[in-house]
This record gives sequence, structure tokens and C-alpha cells, in this order.
Amino acid sequence: MKNTQLALFPLPSHILPGGKLPLRLFEPRHLQMLKESFEQDRGFGIVMEEATSAGTAGRILPVGTRVKVTDFYTLNDGLLGVTVLGLDRFCIHSMTTDAQGLCRAEVEPLPNWPSIHSDFSDDLLADRLREVFEQYPELDELYPDKQFEDATWLCQRWLEILPMPIYEKQMLIAKQNSEAARQFLRRLIAR
Repeated sequence: MKNTQLALFPLPSHILPGGKLPLRLFEPRHLQMLKESFEQDRGFGIVMEEATSAGTAGRILPVGTRVKVTDFYTLNDGLLGVTVLGLDRFCIHSMTTDAQGLCRAEVEPLPNWPSIHSDFSDDLLADRLREVFEQYPELDELYPDKQFEDATWLCQRWLEILPMPIYEKQMLIAKQNSEAARQFLRRLIAR
């Protein structure tokens, strides 16, 4: 795969391949990003952004996920809402910001984590994630086809929802497969 140019949407959270995320878009730069993603049919990138003590935007971390819009709708406040689907991971090589404040980056695609069949040691991860989906119907609705038998899918969904330091999360999602995340999550959820 070759490097490509992507508009970036920085967030304090993250989405991974196969993940779904609702977004509110209202800034002109993000509407431009959305327009370009449809015109060029390549989506855009969601990246984690470090929060600063002043509450302003901080450093953008290097591993992100290319997403595509799967649904859009008008929110109660009149703003545009979209749901995106994570497609594939990438690593940022260089980045620029245009006059509107829209970040664009040259990115190198990274291979998605291979699917791994869950075994008995993943039962707790699956059971606890089922409980999360039961507690949060809005999250449950995003995933009509849950893949609890896929350990990689389980790990990706946990990494998306767990509150954890972004550098720790970034380290795990940058790995070539889900095994480090799987071991980390097994230890964490078993507590």
C-alpha cells in the first residue's frame, strides 16, 4: 500500500477498524473535511490529541484510523451528526494545517490486526463487554453484528471505550496484532 493524503479529525478518544463512532460536526473546517471525504471517496482520519492543562489542543499522536461516514442526520440542536466506521490504521509521516485550521497529513497505511478466534481465556472480556452494551443502549445500537467470538474485535472495542492514558492506548494500538492489548485487557478486567 502506498502513502496517501488524509484530512484529520483530532479527538481525545479513538476508533479502531470495525469500530463505530457518532460525531457532531459544526466547525467550517470539519464540514470541509466531510465534503472532501465524499468528493474524493477516501474518508478521513481520526487521531488522538493530547489534552493540555489549559484545555487547548495539544500534540496529535502518530497512529490513527481512516474512517468513512455510514450515516448522517440532523441533531436536536440543528447541527450535523454523522456516524463513522473505522476502516484501517495509519501512521502519520508529515502534517500541515490550512488557513481554516484543518489538519492534513501524509499517512502510511498499517495492516489491520488479524482476526483471532476467542478462547475460554477471553470469556471474561466478552461477558464484561456484553454488560457494557446492556448498560449503554446507544453503544449497543452501534453494533448490531457483535463479534464476541473474535478476540481482536473484543480488544478493539475495549480500547475504544476504556478511559486510559492516551500514550498507553497509542502504544497498544500501534502494535502489529492484538496480543499485547489482549494480555493487558485480561489483567485489567480480571481485577
